[in-house]
Amino acid sequence: MEMRKFADMKLFALLLVPFFAQAQTHNSAKDLLNDVYEHTLTLETQHIVFTNTIGAPSNGGMKERTSEGELFAFGEKVRVKTDAFEFLSDGSKAYLIYPEDEEIETTASDEETSLSPADILKNYQSGYSYKMAGKAQEKGKTIQYVALRPVASEEVKEILIGIDVKSLLLENYTQYGTNGVKTVFSVDSYEVNISLDKEMFNINSKEFEGFYRL
Repeated sequence: MEMRKFADMKLFALLLVPFFAQAQTHNSAKDLLNDVYEHTLTLETQHIVFTNTIGAPSNGGMKERTSEGELFAFGEKVRVKTDAFEFLSDGSKAYLIYPEDEEIETTASDEETSLSPADILKNYQSGYSYKMAGKAQEKGKTIQYVALRPVASEEVKEILIGIDVKSLLLENYTQYGTNGVKTVFSVDSYEVNISLDKEMFNINSKEFEGFYRL
């Protein structure tokens, strides 16, 4: 009887191992993302040169569109420049700017609109399951990957975030849509605490004189 009871307890303990291992990797992955988020908040300024690639299913293959851009951040103020448009958030309102057409459109001002690394990471703090997804050596850096799955989403299947373990900065993220669309954001260069002109975050600066407000 005692031997059977011992065997039952041993079997129960073995069954719990995967559960505890899964919980541990969940907590470790979420803690890492939180550490990166907190570290990003301490940065006075940021300048990121990035590449964005969107792949969509087409005729049995994948059709890709790649664009490049720059992101500037000064505290809560953010400005993103791309070939097609610019995004500016002055900390209270957000704008879409079309330099070629000299037009400015006021858009939503909530955190989901912001493109800053801190707000991107903050969006992933709840509503997801987390797990470590391995390390890789890329461009001389050690990148820790974290996989996120939304608890409930009809649009997003999975998100993969790459973190530079040395600098604790966002290196890349990939979003897999339920419709087969794959969006990849990758950092080409990342500078922090550099000198930036505060006027570049002012929608009323001379830079935008004469722009039509939509």
